[in-house]
Amino acid sequence: MTDFGKTSGLFGSADRLREELERVVERLRDGGGKALDAFGIRTGDWHPEIDMVETPDAVLVTLDVPGVANDSLDVKIVGNMLTISGNRPAAETSPGCIVHTQNRPRGTFSHSVPMPVPVNHEEVSAEVNDGILSVRLGKSETAKSRTIPIVQKSS
Repeated sequence: MTDFGKTSGLFGSADRLREELERVVERLRDGGGKALDAFGIRTGDWHPEIDMVETPDAVLVTLDVPGVANDSLDVKIVGNMLTISGNRPAAETSPGCIVHTQNRPRGTFSHSVPMPVPVNHEEVSAEVNDGILSVRLGKSETAKSRTIPIVQKSS
């Protein structure tokens, strides 16, 4: 009979796989929102759809947040990471009502997205219009493109 010790064979491979998975989970837990998003994981009860567009002067981020009160939204920029969080409460029902269908997402959300370029923390604005949160982050001067003049050298 073959000895399948923990350090060799099938059990050794399974132990190594388990240890590696534990390390990945630790990195995710310790890295916060940035690490979670790097692995395609977001936190909260639901996840609003997000778009990010880069213009010559800014990064524009829009998020679908219908039904989310402005005072429950939180927009933060730390380093190069934009984090948007909020809460959409469950619809209230009267006593005696029977809920037949409840598909609209509700509860808390938090979404962290790394900026594609360095942004100027002093040039950030956010507004909500018709359930769409728009965040404009001005690019830092080092991220803006500029045209370099070419000088003709005389021989």
